[in-house]
Amino acid sequence: MLKKIITTAVIGVGALLLTGCTLKSPGMVNTVDISKVDMNTISTMKEGEACHSWFLFIPTGLDATVKTAAENGHITKVKYVEYTHSRYLMGLLAGSDCIKVYGE
Repeated sequence: MLKKIITTAVIGVGALLLTGCTLKSPGMVNTVDISKVDMNTISTMKEGEACHSWFLFIPTGLDATVKTAAENGHITKVKYVEYTHSRYLMGLLAGSDCIKVYGE
């Protein structure tokens, strides 16, 4: 009986540690005024993305700024910003923080 309990606990903890998560958060820290942005036209806008990421504590991307994302998308006027955060193995195995900008 004890062996079954320990096995179940180990499998449960293992499953928890192998899960990942992704979160798209609102632009709480950006200062882009979106009051005049027509959200129906987002899909027709240019978009650019920049990420800070890591794998086994080794950085694989270092720049998650609005400036870099705009440059990557050849955008001169940013109209909308989205943030995405991903974590794998509770952030110990890998993760990323990305910013995606939309504009002209």
